[in-house]
Amino acid sequence: MLMKHIVKTSSAIAALTVAAAAFDVSCNSNYVSYYGQNSARNQQSLGEYCKDATEDVIVLAFMNGFPNILLNFANACETTFEGSSLLHCPDMAKDIKYCQSQGKAVILSMG
Repeated sequence: MLMKHIVKTSSAIAALTVAAAAFDVSCNSNYVSYYGQNSARNQQSLGEYCKDATEDVIVLAFMNGFPNILLNFANACETTFEGSSLLHCPDMAKDIKYCQSQGKAVILSMG
């Protein structure tokens, strides 16, 4: 069961690295935001930030454990898969897909 969740998480992490049309690696004016560690608990959903046309790259904060995957998105995602400490973030997953459809690059901060 845990291995199944690890595979799903690995697939989700791989999906985070998909290049987006709005991000231009040769450009020196890409706008990058850091998302997921709002301690004031008033952070909007990831999808809300992706509605902003100025956003080019959103860095999700963060994966703080490897190879035993530990994720920490503060109050943006606090549920886990049953029987596991691995975060289960279906709303963030939908928002990532939405962000990518809007041409945003969504990446995962590791640290």
